[in-house]
Amino acid sequence: MKAYINEQFIPKATRQLYQDLAARSYPGVIFYMAIWAALIFPEYDFFFADSRINTTILWTSIIAICAFIRLSCIYIYRAQHKTNPGSNSTILLLGVSVSSLGWGFCSGQLILDPLFQDAIASTLIAGAGLCAGGLASLAPSRRFLILFLIPMLLPPSITILLIDHPFSSSYSALCVLMLGGLYGISGIQRKEYFIALNSQYELEEKSNQLAELNTLDPLTELKNKRYFNEKMDEEFNRAMREKGPLSLIVIDLDNFKKVNDIYGHLIGDECLKEMSKTLKTEFNRTMDTLARIGGEEFAVLLPTLHQDQAILIADKLRRQIEKISIEYGDSDVNLTASLGVSTLYPTNKNSSQELFKQADLALYEAKRLGRNRVESAPTLVDYSGAAGRSTSNC
Repeated sequence: MKAYINEQFIPKATRQLYQDLAARSYPGVIFYMAIWAALIFPEYDFFFADSRINTTILWTSIIAICAFIRLSCIYIYRAQHKTNPGSNSTILLLGVSVSSLGWGFCSGQLILDPLFQDAIASTLIAGAGLCAGGLASLAPSRRFLILFLIPMLLPPSITILLIDHPFSSSYSALCVLMLGGLYGISGIQRKEYFIALNSQYELEEKSNQLAELNTLDPLTELKNKRYFNEKMDEEFNRAMREKGPLSLIVIDLDNFKKVNDIYGHLIGDECLKEMSKTLKTEFNRTMDTLARIGGEEFAVLLPTLHQDQAILIADKLRRQIEKISIEYGDSDVNLTASLGVSTLYPTNKNSSQELFKQADLALYEAKRLGRNRVESAPTLVDYSGAAGRSTSNC
């Protein structure tokens, strides 16, 4: 696997390999039973003659039990995989080994039994067909294939040498040749399987990277407005299910047009980048969403936070923005910001746009009252019993 799969994809490819082996094993079990049935039932009178019926029933029972064990192992693996995607593949390997050993044992006993000498050729042909089927389903895993082929071919290869049969040496040589040939062919199929898997993962990664780029603002590398709107709707619905609060801080850099006019857009861009760094430093919860929603306007979506918490965080952010300083010749460019905070408890009677509208109104109130301050809007629909007004002048 390591020769064909990028190192970063190996854990994912390993899980995919065992899932594929489990999926391929279902038709393999059916084929296993069908081959045995095709061996004995067309020659019913021979296999179920009085002198052979008990032995035939015994071997058929062994084959059926082995098939049942393999099915059970597949079922157990898939059940474990649902709760633990990284579950061990040993149970799958056990099922493959048991079914192979069962067939190898029964075919070896058939060859040794003098009453079944006339069925040796058809038994070996059936075994060869089963090995070919095993190659088709197990080729991606060298370990699985070896533990299927060797128990399948070794017993008949040895037992046919122990009996006085005119073609014993030929049959044994053909079995060994088949083992080597199937293993060699499996290497080609395994290479094709992993190359295709690696190509699929590379394509998925590039697709995810493109999708991620489509959600980012190229200058600040914060989320863009389109993503922010989608995320706001998503968090609104989640908060409504959980009956919890959803808070929003909208930030607008004060007098930023003057910065661009006096110092130029390059310095303005540097200010925006520093603002982005400040936001990323202050907000490190994975559930928070940081976005640039306008030229010098930013937003922070804060799931699960109550308004008083959001106001404290907003004022701390305001103080950190005051510390931003961009060198310009012999002077420094300093920034301040006005912030609007809103919180709502989502219900069917309000919407995510109401959350944004209230934060925007609070932002403009902060601008009206002199900038470089935090204002908050009334809390909307508080499940604790009252929808109160909380305003902070910081």
